[in-house]
Amino acid sequence: MVTTPVQLTDLIVAVATEHGDVLGRLTAAVRLSGELDELGDHLIGHFVDEARRAGASWTDIGESIGVTKQAAQKRFVPKESAELRPSFDRYTDRARRVVVLARHHARFSERIGTEHLLLGLLDESGGLAAKTIAALEASEGTTRLVLLNALDPTGRQPPAQQLFTARCKKALELAVRESLRLGHRFVGTEHVLLGLLAVGEGTAAEVLMATGVTREAAEAHVVAAIEAAISRGPRPVRPGA
Repeated sequence: MVTTPVQLTDLIVAVATEHGDVLGRLTAAVRLSGELDELGDHLIGHFVDEARRAGASWTDIGESIGVTKQAAQKRFVPKESAELRPSFDRYTDRARRVVVLARHHARFSERIGTEHLLLGLLDESGGLAAKTIAALEASEGTTRLVLLNALDPTGRQPPAQQLFTARCKKALELAVRESLRLGHRFVGTEHVLLGLLAVGEGTAAEVLMATGVTREAAEAHVVAAIEAAISRGPRPVRPGA
């Protein structure tokens, strides 16, 4: 049996220490409960992804979590759609603009892919993701150049409805997971970059790895930059970009 690493007493103390009045504590407890539910979902998702990489079938995975194969796939396999879930409440303004820019870059395409998301990150030049890419890429502008050469140059009429590809949706899901894993309360452009790299497939991941932007190096750069920002400022809140 797995020992629960987080004890109820620890959570009670954490809430009580942060808030002096009883109603403030209750509000904080409700918020924390939602965060724990989200952590639980991503914990399961992490090990589902691990099982898939190890060759486990969806039937095996479904049996392990007590659902059918179809229910497991519905829950954990992103599908192309025009909507994105979960909501962008955690996202910084810069990270939200990246998604808007991705949609703009895909305006003549039927689908919004990881390549468009990466273009959005590069366009949001003040964000930590763009700065991380600039610090790690083989030479200045290499990532954008390689990415533009990889895009489909075929001109099309703007579609009536754009669909986010499954990989693009997975990258945004993993962006939230990367934020939670690093203990951050926000999702910035840097987490979107880490999400693209965590997917490991698709145009964006291939371009990034080809230009020297690896997942390990990107995470190290992001963590160092955020720690430096916290040490410089009096308020260690939402330091990401």
